[in-house]
Amino acid sequence: MSSPAHTCARLLVALEDLVSQEAVLLRAADFSGVLATQERAAPLVERLAALANTADAAVRLRVAAVIALRSRSLEWLAGEMERVRAELAGMEASERQVARVAPVYMSHASPRQRLGVQIA
Repeated sequence: MSSPAHTCARLLVALEDLVSQEAVLLRAADFSGVLATQERAAPLVERLAALANTADAAVRLRVAAVIALRSRSLEWLAGEMERVRAELAGMEASERQVARVAPVYMSHASPRQRLGVQIA
């Protein structure tokens, strides 16, 4: 049986790898991959939390680095979500504007022109 410190170090290596993968998947917009990676990381985080009292200073520094990387990934994701929300709001505003203007143009066109049919 390995010592708690050795177990903690092994779990941390695995978690560092998963958090790095998560960052890459986020930037690739592979959200199902991100979810799967987070699900794989959850038991590691739980076990590391249980072993936290046995961790030495070096392990705590590595944990802090993993947390920092994850925080940067989440900040990037939040920024992307805000960008997409703004884009969606712009599209909805354009849609409303077209809905207001379209009846004016449609009332002057014949039914064939409204359907985009060429009149010979």
